[in-house]
Amino acid sequence: MNTKPVRISAAALTAAAALALFVTGCSDDASTSPAAPSAKPATSAAPSGPAAGKSVAAVDGKALEGKFETTCAKQGGTLALALSDTSNATYGTLGVSASISGTDTVDAVAIAGSKGGSNGLPYALGFGNGMPGGSAKLVKDGNTYKITGEGVSGPDMSNPLAGPTTAKFDITFACSTVVGG
Repeated sequence: MNTKPVRISAAALTAAAALALFVTGCSDDASTSPAAPSAKPATSAAPSGPAAGKSVAAVDGKALEGKFETTCAKQGGTLALALSDTSNATYGTLGVSASISGTDTVDAVAIAGSKGGSNGLPYALGFGNGMPGGSAKLVKDGNTYKITGEGVSGPDMSNPLAGPTTAKFDITFACSTVVGG
């Protein structure tokens, strides 16, 4: 029974890695503009209506402070959303991602950092549709996607018998554009 939570955590990390590869692949295909990537968000703002807003993430009500780059890509019926901060003071390389199928089904959510977890380990929190533990709900407003729910993290290695813990997440992906969408 103690190995099952580890599998859940491994599955969440695998889903996050797969999602990151999907988003990276879609982002590279869409980089036909001569503008520099850092200039893209400022020049790609929504042409009319309210501003796209700001991408943010929080776990258990505590904001994950970061300078997030937002990537939003659609391929077929899957929408991949990602926030990344490659030099986060607390979490090292911090990635927040979600995949959505259809118009409102959250398939997976992953929050991972190369550091910041318990006992010096990497930080990881995830949700996978159909896996035990956790939940996720999507609210869409234009190109802004707000996902709330609860994810499962790996066990604290100082007390592995305690099993995984859960934490609530609140993520806003403010997409200036949706590649392929």
